[in-house]
Amino acid sequence: MLWSLKEIYKALDLKIEITKDFYFKNISTDTRTISNGSFFIPIEGANFDGHKFVDQASDLGVKASLVEKQKQHLIKNKKIHQILVDNSKDALKKIAEYSRKRIKTLTVICITGSTGKTTLKEWTKEILKNRFIIHYSKGNFNNEIGMPITLANMPKKTRICILELGMNNPGEIDCLTKIAKPNISIITNIGLAHIGNFKFKDDIAKEKSDILNYLNPEGTAILPGDSDYSKMLCDKAKSLTKNVLTFGSTNRCNFNFSDRGEKEIIFSILGEKISFKQNDYFINWKKNVVIILGLLKVFKLTLSDFKKFVDKLKPLQGRGERILLNIKEKKILLIDESYNSSPNSLEDALINLVKLKSNYKRLILIIGDMLELGKMSQKFHLNSIKKIISLYPDLIITSGKQTQCIYEQLPKSFNKVHINNYKAIFKKLIKYLRDKDIIMIKGSNSTKLYKIINLLKEEL
Repeated sequence: MLWSLKEIYKALDLKIEITKDFYFKNISTDTRTISNGSFFIPIEGANFDGHKFVDQASDLGVKASLVEKQKQHLIKNKKIHQILVDNSKDALKKIAEYSRKRIKTLTVICITGSTGKTTLKEWTKEILKNRFIIHYSKGNFNNEIGMPITLANMPKKTRICILELGMNNPGEIDCLTKIAKPNISIITNIGLAHIGNFKFKDDIAKEKSDILNYLNPEGTAILPGDSDYSKMLCDKAKSLTKNVLTFGSTNRCNFNFSDRGEKEIIFSILGEKISFKQNDYFINWKKNVVIILGLLKVFKLTLSDFKKFVDKLKPLQGRGERILLNIKEKKILLIDESYNSSPNSLEDALINLVKLKSNYKRLILIIGDMLELGKMSQKFHLNSIKKIISLYPDLIITSGKQTQCIYEQLPKSFNKVHINNYKAIFKKLIKYLRDKDIIMIKGSNSTKLYKIINLLKEEL
């Protein structure tokens, strides 16, 4: 079992008030994922209060739950054992910290960045699981609830824990890093995602750098060496640890890569060279692989032993996944970029299309809003026009309030349309599609453009 009731009391530094110990196989904040082996933590969110579901949890067989002292009146079922706390979010953090500390041989890898952190996390897990017992953040469990829940559910035999740290507002990275206490801190890049919640890009860089705050002298920092903020990040890291490593496309980086011919990539990892064939036109493939190879070196592993696993890495669903569709005898390549969008990730997605386009007859772009850009939103949306024009898509569909400006500023000669309803976009597509078309769908998740992908798959 993962936890005992006594351990939870100990983690919370509370007097143990039980006559019988219970054991739990997981900790959950969501009654949709619990069973009779769960420990329940009710969290008050923007749209609901988990305390209203404690009775339901008890009916499902849950034997114990945290309960905030001022909300005891909401619990009618007295069968469930209540551990009273002042604040359930703070209590969750304490449980997560205790879980992290109780594995003495654990290595925690924390990853943050404006883009690419989820793909790097998933790919790192895929590579390292071949040698170690791995625990990692599922999906986008990277915020003040998701990350601590991931730690709280970490099996005791875990050797390496890989955590993604996200942020929307100032202070969040520091808070998460304080809980996780990483042995290895990685920053993928400094971009413009969430710029609407910050005054300047420098503020984003400072926030991301907080992932370094709790490194000890034996810890390792892996930082972008080609960034405008490389010096600032490295200087901060060097004040905390003696192990500061950089990655990028130049020789001055400890982990670097260079092209040899059209598809062969040479990686140099602390002087050791290894080559790969890049089978996927995916702009961040090289950046992610060079970090992963660097991690293998940090763990003193033989790079060539993992080559076959690196060769199998593919873009994730919603983050550049390539899907071959056969719709009414028409072979279509769909590029699913529907999970999120920011100025940097949109530019990368458009660059990825340059080589892919030559293998298909027509290119169709569906571009949805980029969100959380604040007052700079129109400027960043308009910045994408030059790249769109260079691709000269056979059809471009814009969708959302923010992309209206793209539609209006594209040349009149373009085959363009602005549609705000995903069902209407789908109907337009079905009528327009021909054999050997390539479609890219890109937008922030809340634009719901992913639903077009689901509808296209239903046509198979």
